[in-house]
Amino acid sequence: MIQYFLLLKRTGENIYKKSFGKINMDETVMSGFFSAFFTFTQNLLNADVQDVELGPFRILFEVAGKKIILAAIFDKADSIINVQQKLIKIKEVINTNYEEAVQNPICKSEDFDGLNDIIEQIIMEPLKGKLNEDLKVKYKVILDKLNSSNEILDVALISINGVPLLGAPKQDFLDVIIGQMDAFWKFKSTVLDQIILSYENRYIVLNKVNDNLVLCCFARRNTPIGLVTLLIEEASSKIVRTR
Repeated sequence: MIQYFLLLKRTGENIYKKSFGKINMDETVMSGFFSAFFTFTQNLLNADVQDVELGPFRILFEVAGKKIILAAIFDKADSIINVQQKLIKIKEVINTNYEEAVQNPICKSEDFDGLNDIIEQIIMEPLKGKLNEDLKVKYKVILDKLNSSNEILDVALISINGVPLLGAPKQDFLDVIIGQMDAFWKFKSTVLDQIILSYENRYIVLNKVNDNLVLCCFARRNTPIGLVTLLIEEASSKIVRTR
């Protein structure tokens, strides 16, 4: 979950802060750290930092206009894709509803009246992509049949924003899948229909079912990858046809 949200200027002045979990911090210190980090990456690489790992947490950044930084601190086990979508929503609201404040170099927290309610609503919004019970039963039959193949070690159905929906009882398998989905989150302009990776003498295959679902599998490394992808694509086709 998102533990903390911060809105600040590139120069380090804090505009808005909100704790949503167990993190309590000195926002002045954190704002100064983020500002210095952005200044460093701009001076060194002429680019903004996108995300940072910090102990058990991860920090994701978005920039509104040219001067406002949005930062979300969240649990490392969570999907960065879901957090990114929430930050983009907040950024779009800020750019649209507070355009004048964003362009003002001396903007203050008072210039963002009403933003608190908007941020709370977006961040606390339940995760999308849940299946109704009827589809769960039908999809589970398809996944169980796929998982019964000797070539397949484990399967999972994941929403496009990284939310586990069905299958994959093993947490380590889920962690690997979510991690691999997150590894491609930066390729916003790239459409990836299938990803095949080697992992500890196994294959990980992530197959895009549709705009909402991804079917993920662990397969034995000594199995022909063509056979593995054929099984996964057949299962994906069945899911698409299921109503």
